[in-house]
Amino acid sequence: MRKIRFIIRKEFQQIRRDRAMLAIIFVLPVIQLILMGYVISSEVQNISMVVCDLDNSSMSREMINRFTTSGYFHINYYEKNQDKLLDYLDRGKVTGAIVFPKDFYENIVNGQPASIQLLLDGQDFNGATITLGYINGILQQFSTENLEKQMANLKLAGISPKLIQVETRVWYNPNLEYSDYMVPGIAVFLLTMVTALLSAMGLVREREIGTLEQLVVTPISKYQLLIGKILPFVILGILEFAIALGFAKLWYHIPMNGNLALFSVFAVVYLFTSLGVGLFVSATAQTQQQALFMAWFFMVFLFLMSGFVFPIENMPQIAQYLTYINPMRYMIIVIREIFIKGAQFHHLMWQGAAMAAFSLTLFLISVRKFQSRVK
Repeated sequence: MRKIRFIIRKEFQQIRRDRAMLAIIFVLPVIQLILMGYVISSEVQNISMVVCDLDNSSMSREMINRFTTSGYFHINYYEKNQDKLLDYLDRGKVTGAIVFPKDFYENIVNGQPASIQLLLDGQDFNGATITLGYINGILQQFSTENLEKQMANLKLAGISPKLIQVETRVWYNPNLEYSDYMVPGIAVFLLTMVTALLSAMGLVREREIGTLEQLVVTPISKYQLLIGKILPFVILGILEFAIALGFAKLWYHIPMNGNLALFSVFAVVYLFTSLGVGLFVSATAQTQQQALFMAWFFMVFLFLMSGFVFPIENMPQIAQYLTYINPMRYMIIVIREIFIKGAQFHHLMWQGAAMAAFSLTLFLISVRKFQSRVK
């Protein structure tokens, strides 16, 4: 134990002297939490629009006002010539165009079908779909209010029709805060990236400068050397994760609805998976450049196939099958379920079993490869 303690002390001294590594551990994650927490979002706002109001009635002006006060749309241009609308879209000056025909008000007053032409830039499929949803919501609300006015007139005539009232309840995230959904996933991604990169780069650097070979010839066993090398990264990983979660709580005010102790157990299990990735890379790569590229390759796969940003349900079927071999997928589910839903162990036992199997298998393979490498 005394020998292991000396190795751990040496590792921390080496990390303390390396300013670049200190920045990676403490500065870079905070910057990424701030940037990614605000930047990564599926919400669409500040949608630039051009309006062609051929009707120029009080009702068409009311509709335009509904768009401007919704908080999603900016009416940047008003165009009287309908034929010029495509030029706005072709030049990228607006995202969409709305045309109110001449008979818009007259048709509504007379109870006739009234149409509005909508032109959208479909280059960004996700943005166009969300924009269309916003517009449909505004039009549906307008139609409902207009129908209620007509029904009020019917009541005066002795007829009492009824409307279906829809009551919507949002569970777990009632304010629909996107940060509550994304920031816990960002914390998992940062834990994976930092611990895997640090463990991979740190061990490869020691091999390059020759200090690893010097440790091998000292009177310490291989398991003592391995434990002394891994424990500092375990401690740093737990500290890194605690900082990320504290930042999420204090900066983004994300509630912790579940059991913190239960979540800590899952986090420690997953930590050995990311350390296993770093250890495997360090035992395979010859140089720091190779280690960086290999670690980045694993990070891209873990990131894209985890459901962190892109829902797994939207992926092709073969890609959905591939996500089952991604341990980050299970940790993303765990942290969101515990943070947002307050899930208990029996809700997450299958995710925990999968993470434990991945951690044990990957870590044992990496340890054996590392031991064979230092012979």
